[in-house]
Amino acid sequence: MADKKKINKAVDPAHLTELEHLHVPVIEAPELVLTGQPFTVKVTVPHVMEQAHYIEWIKLSMNGRKLGEVKLSSSDANPVAEFTVTIPEEVIAVKEIEECRIHGVNVCGECGTKSVLTELVAVESCNVHGLWEGSKHIEVMSKIQGEGKPCKWK
Repeated sequence: MADKKKINKAVDPAHLTELEHLHVPVIEAPELVLTGQPFTVKVTVPHVMEQAHYIEWIKLSMNGRKLGEVKLSSSDANPVAEFTVTIPEEVIAVKEIEECRIHGVNVCGECGTKSVLTELVAVESCNVHGLWEGSKHIEVMSKIQGEGKPCKWK
């Protein structure tokens, strides 16, 4: 049995072991999202749901901020969680300050719009094998345009 407090991650995400394949959460989300516009994140775990061995919950976060949690039980057909996420404009400014005021964000050369690269993180709890984490990189683009041409993402 795995240590419940340690969060397990895939050692080599391109080549999962059987245990990792069954436990590492898989995140489906758009590659690019706009601040203030809701989008759906689906997290699945290819794991059995049996009375003696099942996924207890799935949590989603970004930059240490909890975005949601779905509690599951052994009677659920599949360990799947869907979240509706809206990323506030403040994420752009916070990321800019955290990393670098000059290089912390991408700036579109055509419209001056800022974007940041960040990561969605899903953690699931298996009642037998402990905590497991999966992640997905996404780009968050500001809704606020600078000077220049209209942004192609709007």
